[in-house]
Amino acid sequence: MGLFKQPEYRRFDLKPRYWDPEAEARKEREKRIRAELGLKEDGDEYIPDVRAGLQREYAKRKGERTGLRLGYSTRLFMILIILLLAAFYLVAYKLEVIMKFF
Repeated sequence: MGLFKQPEYRRFDLKPRYWDPEAEARKEREKRIRAELGLKEDGDEYIPDVRAGLQREYAKRKGERTGLRLGYSTRLFMILIILLLAAFYLVAYKLEVIMKFF
């Protein structure tokens, strides 16, 4: 035991909320029987379009970030201008005061 608290390792522990082994076995049997009989798979199951959803969300958030970057850049530019004006004022008008420090 040391002076500082050591971080514990994070573990991935996914516990499913509900699992029906009978339904899974039934679906597997149906799938195997359909394959043996040469029948097509039913297209009635909903398959979400995850990729399109992620792309849509990324594009939306990218637009929000652009506005934030513009504000950040403007603020940084204004601070630099103020600092440069202050430095110019000190060098131009208060040079003898600055020279006393050196």
